[in-house]
Formats: sequence, C-alpha cells, structure tokens
Amino acid sequence: MKGHGDLRLLAAVALLCAVLALLIPLDGIALVFALPLVLVLPGYAITGAAFARRPLAWPHFLLLSIALSLAVLVPGTLLLAYVGGMHTLSWALLLVAVVFVACRVAAVRRGETGRGPSWPRPRLRRLETAMVLGGVVAAVVAIVLSSSTVPVEDAIGYTQLWVLPQAGSEGREVQVGVRSQQQTSTDFDLRVRIGRDALARRSFRLAPGETRLVKLRAPPGSEGTLPVVATLLRHNRPFSVYRRVKGSLVAPRRP
Repeated sequence: MKGHGDLRLLAAVALLCAVLALLIPLDGIALVFALPLVLVLPGYAITGAAFARRPLAWPHFLLLSIALSLAVLVPGTLLLAYVGGMHTLSWALLLVAVVFVACRVAAVRRGETGRGPSWPRPRLRRLETAMVLGGVVAAVVAIVLSSSTVPVEDAIGYTQLWVLPQAGSEGREVQVGVRSQQQTSTDFDLRVRIGRDALARRSFRLAPGETRLVKLRAPPGSEGTLPVVATLLRHNRPFSVYRRVKGSLVAPRRP
C-alpha cells in the first residue's frame, strides 16, 4: 500500500483498536476501541475498495462505511459459528483481516496516483473545541459507567424456571431447570406435576448463579402426550407461587 497514506493509517488503526480492545481489562474502555473496529473501519475499507476509481462525496462515503460494517457482521457470524465459535479474539482477527484485505484491494485498484476520499476540515473555535472534547469525555465516561458492575444493597434478584424436552429422548423425558440470580443463597421447593396424578417434589438451596436440573419421564402405565406443570416456591413464602411454567412429554405406547 505504498503511496496510500489513508489506507496505511486505516490498517494501523484497525490493528491498534483490536489489540487495545483485547488487552484492556476494563470493559467500558475496551468498548471505546472495539466500536470503531466493528462499526466503521471494515466498511470504510470495503467502500474504499469499491469506489477506488470513482470519487464519492464524504457523507455518502461515511454512510456506506457504517452500513457495510454492519453488513460484515452477518456473514461473519455465520463463518465464525461454522469454523469453531464466536469470541472476542476470533471477531478481532476476522475484522482486522477484512480491513487488511479490503485496503490491499483498494490500493491495487487506485494505482500509484490514486487518492482516497477528501474529508472536510472543520474550523472550530475554542469554545466549540471545548464542547466537542467535553462531549467525547462525557461519552467515554457514560460507556465506562454503563458497563461497570456496582454493588447495590437493595438490588432485587430473580430466578429462572424452565421445562424443556430432554435431548435424545424423542420427547419422552423432560428437563426441569432452576437457575438462581438472587443476591443471597435461597431455599426453593420445586413441584412438578405430570399428567393428573404424578407429582415430583424437590427441595434444595441455590447460591447466586447456581443451577439445579431435574430429569423426569412419564410415570409407568401412562400413554400419549402428558402435560407437565412445574411450580417453584420459596421457603419463606410457601403459599405463594413464585414461578410456574408448562410443558409436555410423550409417554411410550404399550406394546
């Protein structure tokens, strides 16, 4: 990319953003560097490659850069899911590779005398400059605060309850799951009714973030599709239903 300063700068900025987004331990600050890599830089490089020989007004160029950056995320998701998984490192490598390849294509198409898009040079006064810098600082602070976990004494927790078919059982078994996101360890009573008569009960204590799974199947002698109703109670409120979900399972037919 010799002779194309904007493309070299674009590739360097993409690499720098990827490295900082991966290495900075604070999520809010890392997000500041990840956003350009996700929302602007890949589309900028692709737009530069597509319109290397045709001048494009800077508002159109910027709009296409954002739109194409978002468009890269769709095939990127499918590709990463197919080759082994989506995580921060794989996304960073993919986006940097897109920027590098598109910059190379743009440099080849421009030739030795090609130029990049011309951007207007705003002339800001001192007050306007201070307002812009203040807005940038406020945005960074807002991102950092929004992504930071702050302990709150009066925070209200929650608990998840679900009924799902057990994998590989062809609907003949169900999995009842309880996941606690309460602030402290909590005692639960789980009651699962299968059909009209069968009732399974479990009592347990879950720490914050802990999960309990219960596998159940149709009672002997039952046939057809049976409704499954899971009811979750808390020990401190035994007469108040905390969670209730419904599902079904298929009882095997008698030979």
